[in-house]
Amino acid sequence: MEEVNRVISDAIKTHHSIRILGDLPTERLDCEDYLASTRRIISNLITFWENRAELRLLAVEVWPRHCYFALDFNNDEYDYQTAHAQVIVMPVYLLRLSRRSGAWRIFRHKPGDTQLAKRIADLHEGNGQNPIPFLEDHIKGVTHYSPRNRQQPNDALE
Repeated sequence: MEEVNRVISDAIKTHHSIRILGDLPTERLDCEDYLASTRRIISNLITFWENRAELRLLAVEVWPRHCYFALDFNNDEYDYQTAHAQVIVMPVYLLRLSRRSGAWRIFRHKPGDTQLAKRIADLHEGNGQNPIPFLEDHIKGVTHYSPRNRQQPNDALE
C-alpha cells in the first residue's frame, strides 16, 4: 500500500482533485453486504487519507467477477443536489487488487476520466435521493425506484 499512497500523493500534488476507480475481485466480498465489505477491504487506504484529503466514496458496482468503486479525493466541485446533471471530469487512477497475489497496483487511467464522470452522473440520476455511496448490484439485479429527472425545470419549457 506504500506505493499506492505515494502515487496518490504525487497525483494530488499535480492535480489537487483525483478520482480512484477501484477494481476488486467480487469473490473477496461478502455477498450479504457489498458496501461494508468494500469499505473493509479499502479501510487502510481510507484511514491513511481521511485526514490528508477530502474523501468521498460515491458508488460501488458489483458484477459477477469484479466489483468497482469510485472514490473522490478533494472534489471541490461536487454538489449532491446537482450531481445527476453535472459531468465532473477529473484525472482517474485505476487501483486494482490482484485476485492471485492480493497485491495492490495503481496507475493513471486517462480513458476513464470522462467515462467515469458520465457514469457517476448516471448513478446519481438512477439512485434518486438515496445517500451515497450508491450500490449497483448487477448480480441480483438493479432497480431504480425513484430516479431523478435530468431535465431541469426551465429546460422543460423549451
